[in-house]
Amino acid sequence: MIAAWLKAHKGQTLLSVVVASATVLAGVGLLSSSAYLISWAALRPPILDLMLVIVAVRFFALSRATCRYVERMLSHDLTFRWLATLRVQLYRLLEPRLPRLLLRTRSGDLLGRMVSDVDVLQHMYLRVVVPIATAVIVATVTVFALSTFSLSLALVTLLGLVLNGVAVPIGIARHAAQWGDESVEARSQASADLVEQLQGMQDALIFGQADRSRARVHAQSRVMAGLETRHAKWTAWQDGLSHLCAFGTMWVILWLAIPLITSGALGGIWLALLSLGVLSSFEAVQPLGTLWTFRQQSQAAQQRAEDIESTPVQTERMISEERVDEVLTADAYSIRFESVDFAYEEDFVLRDIRFTWTAGYRLALVGPSGAGKSSIAHLLLGFERPIAGQIIVNQRDLAAWHPSIWMQQIAVVPQHTHLFNNTVRENLRLARQGISDDECWAALEQVQLAGTIRALPHGLDTWIGEQGARLSGGERQRLAIARAVLKQAPIWVLDEPTSHLDRSTEQALVQLLLDVTKGKSTLWISHRLIGLDCLDSILVIQQGGICERGSHEKLIAANGYYARMLRQEHQLLNDNDSGSG
Repeated sequence: MIAAWLKAHKGQTLLSVVVASATVLAGVGLLSSSAYLISWAALRPPILDLMLVIVAVRFFALSRATCRYVERMLSHDLTFRWLATLRVQLYRLLEPRLPRLLLRTRSGDLLGRMVSDVDVLQHMYLRVVVPIATAVIVATVTVFALSTFSLSLALVTLLGLVLNGVAVPIGIARHAAQWGDESVEARSQASADLVEQLQGMQDALIFGQADRSRARVHAQSRVMAGLETRHAKWTAWQDGLSHLCAFGTMWVILWLAIPLITSGALGGIWLALLSLGVLSSFEAVQPLGTLWTFRQQSQAAQQRAEDIESTPVQTERMISEERVDEVLTADAYSIRFESVDFAYEEDFVLRDIRFTWTAGYRLALVGPSGAGKSSIAHLLLGFERPIAGQIIVNQRDLAAWHPSIWMQQIAVVPQHTHLFNNTVRENLRLARQGISDDECWAALEQVQLAGTIRALPHGLDTWIGEQGARLSGGERQRLAIARAVLKQAPIWVLDEPTSHLDRSTEQALVQLLLDVTKGKSTLWISHRLIGLDCLDSILVIQQGGICERGSHEKLIAANGYYARMLRQEHQLLNDNDSGSG
């Protein structure tokens, strides 16, 4: 992934590596020339003899600062570009797979993959690519320069650099091999737990479970703290051994250089330059200490991204947008489920589903929770594909429709309406581009919410909070219905739109939905039976199959499963009314 990206930015990547290497080499030159200047100045030569070395010290000092600034600019620019690319790529992986991922993955875990895992992967360039390239360049230059003095000095320095930059990090990484995987997994778990605790805080307070929620967060924090302690321990070992290699190599250089000086093979003025120059060259391999540990974290994060990619996704649509648009604008169309079977992995949830749904027809799907009603909606929306049978729209398989065009024709009011932490206006504008304020107010009037919004401090510009916290449950659903109205779609899918509401609010919303869906092709999914007597037909789903079908009156006359559901619901409502009285 990163290799292809760096290849596309090879010019800036190469320049960044060159400047990073120049920064370290300037540091080597600064310390070496300073040591040489001090050693030579101790012999009291004419001041003019020192001018060249003085200029060298100034040059290396200025060039080191300049190169460091340029290197930071180039490398961080590349890093932020890589970060943007990563987030877009991960979002593109998530988007078509999200309906299925949410069935088996916690939303907090998905958030962790978008945030924590990307934070790990984004540093691949700064902590892996640049340090390796810089270490190779600086080591090559340093060893070559030392070989002009003595081959033994060059070989010892090379050995010290290899020990510091390769052997020590690999040894530490082997002992801390599990830390990378555990760290990524713990961060993901902590993120998922925290999101759930924050979203459920109100319920936890109501039911007296706040202490339990707090204890769970503390327990996860202790796990994270333990992992960080382990990481700090291995980092301390890493730093200690790295400094031992650096200073040990410097002392070996001194031990080898002194005989060369006493024998006259090397001038004494070079001793400080050689020892301090070798010591400063270890700056190039110092960042390699965390490379192997970081590599383990990156592999774990990348594996989690590959898990997302392995989630099945629909095949690409084949029909052209022009042809699709021409068909969908027709007033008369039909949708047919022809012997549709569907399963999540190996668990069948729908078998032999057959029905026809025409323009302007309002159809209800009813049945107990888990019967497969929402799965039919997911198939219609294109979130899932049948494993057998076909969904035919205007004599054409739904799989042939372009997803963006098909979704423009469907307005959805879900069971759990998601409202963004933004203004009322921006939440309404999700429905369609270019919606005016007049259209927003008209939709709000239609759903009987305009008075409530006008009463807010800033009207349409009022921020409604996370998940619409500023609105009541009924108001949130009305806002979702207004958004569906603004979409101006011929097909409506209502997935348990009145669940979790009190009886009076539910009755008002049912009547509102019956009013706004007149003349619309409507699929009404519910386990409650209120308002269904006004719909054209009802399909009763039980254990993944259609057990009854017909109008409200016909199903009551048949005295079957639907009639029993209706009697049970009336009994429950009467019992609740008696209890409250």
